[in-house]
Amino acid sequence: MTFAKVEKLPVNYKTAEDFERFAAQGNAELSMLDEFRLSLIESDDDTLFYGIYMDKELAARMALTFVNEQRDNTFYPPKGYVEISKLEVLPAYQGNRLGSSLVEFVQSFAKPVRTKARVNSEAFWTRLNFKDSSKKEDNLSVMTWQPSK
Repeated sequence: MTFAKVEKLPVNYKTAEDFERFAAQGNAELSMLDEFRLSLIESDDDTLFYGIYMDKELAARMALTFVNEQRDNTFYPPKGYVEISKLEVLPAYQGNRLGSSLVEFVQSFAKPVRTKARVNSEAFWTRLNFKDSSKKEDNLSVMTWQPSK
């Protein structure tokens, strides 16, 4: 059950400022600032960025990629899926289920989900019913979730 409202983030300068706060306070390897600025320049209305605001501040965010055709052998039989990348919650908001709310939002699409578990995050993904696929990409564990039939 989702406890926080997940929003599709608008591609505008206000959201770019929010992403700058993540770049300053968050994990450098999870920064999406460059990707977001590129979307801003290209005026891409179909943004793949989602987030949760708390007290009018972007507190948690992620990027989603909707894959129509499976590019690898992650799922059998091959099928489309959603890939979660760069999920991050600002330190001041951690422990409030915001990360779980973002993942549960994606699970509500009832499509298979794939992600790369960052260092020490496997337990988080396991709590949300993700399975370790026994694959590694970029030296990270690939975790998957499938909707119940």
